[in-house]
Parts: sequence; C-alpha cells; structure tokens
Amino acid sequence: MRTVLYDIDSKIPNLALMKISSWYKNKGYEVILTREAQYIEADAYYASTVFYIDKSHQKVDELKSMYGDSIVFGGTGVDLKNRLPEEIDACFPDYSIYAHHTYALGFLTRGCVRKCPFCVVPEKEGKPQIVPGGFNNFVPYEQHNVMLLDDNLLCFPEAERFLEEMITREYVVNFSQSLDISYLDEQKFRLLKRVHSCNARFTKKMYYFSCNNVKTTEEFISKKDLLKAFGEDSVSVLIMFGFNTRLSDDYRVLFTIRRLKLIPFLIEYHPIPGVPARIPADYFDMDLNKVIKLTFRSNGQNWEKYLRWLNRKYYNTFGKYYKPLVEIIYRYNNKNAIYRYLQHPELLTDELFKDFRDEKHQGYFD
Repeated sequence: MRTVLYDIDSKIPNLALMKISSWYKNKGYEVILTREAQYIEADAYYASTVFYIDKSHQKVDELKSMYGDSIVFGGTGVDLKNRLPEEIDACFPDYSIYAHHTYALGFLTRGCVRKCPFCVVPEKEGKPQIVPGGFNNFVPYEQHNVMLLDDNLLCFPEAERFLEEMITREYVVNFSQSLDISYLDEQKFRLLKRVHSCNARFTKKMYYFSCNNVKTTEEFISKKDLLKAFGEDSVSVLIMFGFNTRLSDDYRVLFTIRRLKLIPFLIEYHPIPGVPARIPADYFDMDLNKVIKLTFRSNGQNWEKYLRWLNRKYYNTFGKYYKPLVEIIYRYNNKNAIYRYLQHPELLTDELFKDFRDEKHQGYFD
C-alpha cells in the first residue's frame, strides 16, 4: 500500500503533510513525498499548498488533471476551511520524509484576536484556542531548536506560562510569525529576554515583531526602552507594504524603525481571495527622494526589495522610471542590471512627476 504526498510550495517542512505521513505509516503504508507534479501510482493522494499564487495554482491544476477526485487538496493556497481530521491532526509529525533534523515546528496556539483585513487567520483558524499537548505534540525528545508557527502567541493569557516552559526546557526558539508589540509589557519582556530567540536559520539571536500600519509605530516608540534592552541588532520588525498605504505612511513606519535602530524585514502583500490590494491612486503623496535616501544598519538586500517594488509602482503610475531611484537600487547588488535601464533612456527621467511644495506630508520627520 502506498500514499503520495505533494508539497506544492512550502518553504519549510509542511506540518500537515508530516502528520499525514505519520498516520499512513502507522497503518503500514509506504509514503512518498514529492514537490513535482508527476503521476505516481498509489492508493491515496494528498497535496498541500501554502501560497495563493499563480505558480502554485498551475501545479494544483496539473494534479487535478492527473487524479481528478482521487486527490485531496488542503492548505491556505487552495482552501481555508479544509482541516485535517482530528485523528490525523493529533499525530506526531514525521520529520523523516523531509530528512529534516534542524528544528521542530508546530503550534502552541491557533488563531488571533485581531481581524486585520489582509490576513486569512481569522477565517482559517476561527476562535483563538490553545493546542492541547503543547510542545510534546511536535518536538522530538532530543531536539532543542523549535520554530513556532503561532499567529499571535502573546495575546493569550497563557503566554507567560509558555515562555517559562521555553526557558525551563532550554529551547532555542524562532517566533516565525512574529510577536505582537501591543502585548509586550515588563513581565513578558523579562521572560522573553531569557528565551533564546533566534532567526529562522538558528544562527543568530533575534526577536521578531510586526508593524503593519502607521498607528502601530506609536507602540514601538512607547516601548523603545524595552526593545533596546533586547540588545543591539537583536530586534527585527516585519513590515508589510503594497496593501493600503500611501508613500508617506510607508515612510513614517520606515523612518520610525530606522530611528529606533531596529532591523526592517519588508514583506510585499500578495492578495488573498476576496481581498485585493487597496493602494490609493495618489500613492506618491510626498517627496520620493526622502524615502529612497533612507539607509539601515543591516538587511540592505531586503530593503532593496521594497525599492524595486517602488520602482515598478512609479513606472506603472507615471510611465517612466525615476533615474535616481534606479541608481540607488543597483549601487551595491546586481550592479549590471542597471544597464537594462540605461539602454532605454527614453524610459528614464531625472525629474519627479509631482510637485510636493504644498504637500502636507513634506515635513514628516524633518
């Protein structure tokens, strides 16, 4: 007997597929994991896709054409409601199908108290809840590196108990979905400071928080002393762009993170079903030069990701590329790419297409 599992697009080991593997292996099945949309003769088929993007949908369509109704699809990329049966969800993950030994991954909690318009979590997870069994559900006895997938761990009343358990077990923890700055207080800070929090590669001390709108910057400013006490270059801030902000909003967030000497980690919004980007038509509402001249202590390549998006946005709005922006993007990395622009001078301009002398946002952070 054989079961085939298709990992469509996971960047890390797929937790659902590892649990399905455990279930079928316990039933005596051979389990095959593949990332390719290839036909394999078997008795059962499952596919999981995390991302709602065209490339993933193409693989899903290929598998549907091969197997019809014989294959079961799940994951955020295809179905927010399809959940694992309880008996499978309770299984311990089979890390062996990925030959994965670097870290364990799983949930202590599911869901989030917030209802952010860009997020699938409220619809996918439902009411916030504690996952029974805690760490014992997904961490092998000999493993000390743990990647947590919780959406908003700190919002739960039990958060301090979980942090104490991380300390007691001496886990090295990656808070992969970041922490909510609004729930950071003195007590949680003292506990978090004792947690060995790391980046996703488990190579460097790092605490992750999110700042998805301008209003949240007030929380970062009011708690700057706590954030500083985590240590220099030890706090990274996840910042989403391309959803519903203007340039002045992006600038205010970015400038605040820079002023507080935190590390930005910029993430482009990719539309989810029914929630397109809501970028205002007057996105460019302040002097672009003030934005593109920002510099950060580290994570420069990630900052350039935002600048490249800004470059495309400027072209789509005005029909030309702003040459100073292009020059800044390619000053360090992939330098030869600038020649694609220089070969078409008719598409470049040294002048901004908007006069900001009377713009209300001109004076931001002067």
